[in-house]
Amino acid sequence: MQYLTDLQIANKALTKLGLPTIQSFDSQEEAARLAGDIFGTVRDFELATYPWAFAIKRAELPALADAPAFGYQFQYALPVDFLRLEGIYNYGGDSKNAYELEGNTLLTNIGAPLQIRYISRELNLVKWPPYFVEALATKLAYEMCERLKQDPQRKSILWQEYQAIIGTAKRCNAIQLAVKDMRPGSWELAHEEE
Repeated sequence: MQYLTDLQIANKALTKLGLPTIQSFDSQEEAARLAGDIFGTVRDFELATYPWAFAIKRAELPALADAPAFGYQFQYALPVDFLRLEGIYNYGGDSKNAYELEGNTLLTNIGAPLQIRYISRELNLVKWPPYFVEALATKLAYEMCERLKQDPQRKSILWQEYQAIIGTAKRCNAIQLAVKDMRPGSWELAHEEE
């Protein structure tokens, strides 16, 4: 079984631009250098901006030995693959002012271990569903278009394609996420009274 690689995704993006594929990010070709330069940033952005089921993780964090200088009792080092916090599970009460993120630490009055759910920098491409791969390749093509093609029309088409693909990807992903609190909203209650 052949596994997907960063290079294959970059080549998919270059194909969307109508450009030849590359053999390595270390090549002297401009396309290779640009793809290598932006791949990680675009990947992390796409991972962080939505709760992709394959990138969600849970962790129990031990408190750091040193307390924050002021404002909170505890601080916790965030996981090395942390991109975005989704929730804290062991606070008892109102979450307002329950924590602050500063650099790579989380400050709070919640004692250890701190139970968090977060979006990770998932680098195991085997876990990436095809819809995320397609969205990432299209976003890479969009980001590289101006420098490699100087074609505003193609860039506009790529943006429209990306919007359609990311919408589909989010719908596919939503099916995999657990149903949260399903209390009827005011709209549903109003229609039940009719």
